[in-house]
Amino acid sequence: MCRQGIGVLCLFICCSGLTEIVSGSKIKSEGDDVSLEYQRYGRNKETVIDHAYINSGAYRHKFDSITDNISVNRILYIKAKEMLNHRSGTKFEDMYWVDGITGKVVASALDERQESAVRYTDKIKKTISGREKLIAFHNHPYSMPPSIADFNSMLINGYFVAFVVCHNGKIIQYVSHEEINEGLYLRYVQRFLSDGQGEYMAQWKALEKLKENHKIDFWEVEP
Repeated sequence: MCRQGIGVLCLFICCSGLTEIVSGSKIKSEGDDVSLEYQRYGRNKETVIDHAYINSGAYRHKFDSITDNISVNRILYIKAKEMLNHRSGTKFEDMYWVDGITGKVVASALDERQESAVRYTDKIKKTISGREKLIAFHNHPYSMPPSIADFNSMLINGYFVAFVVCHNGKIIQYVSHEEINEGLYLRYVQRFLSDGQGEYMAQWKALEKLKENHKIDFWEVEP
């Protein structure tokens, strides 16, 4: 978000009111002015999903290791594919919250009209609050790793499992047990960009650097 990039310093306020963050973009609560003018964009070639791979057995098998519940994993796979097909060729994101015990979809955000943003409405906040084994996942149109804002959102909301599904077929799972300063993350990313790394690797290496001294973890899910 912010093209899952680092060009904009993203605000993170963990108080229960005005602002929350997912993947580095602002999430507006229902009390804010969220009226947005919807524009239909042409297909974005950079964010078209890899249909052949998304429909392959190899992609399906990636979900075998998301949780230890086969039935839940199947629901996650189905909803991930729905999400990717829905947002293919756009810069928009969907998000699902799934009960990790029953596999029931308890909340979703599927009609976002602001690029690279997901709103936590009051209804969503109320629905997901206090749930055990809650699984949260959203798509990354530009196939970037989870941002520090994603990690912090997982920590605040107490997700049991969290992951991003990328439009190129990657799935990246992540864990957070400590709030991370967004500015520190951005400085690491800028350092690796200055060293000649591409945006994806700069973000990945920044997370690896933070992982050395902070209670976070992340990995690419393999078949």
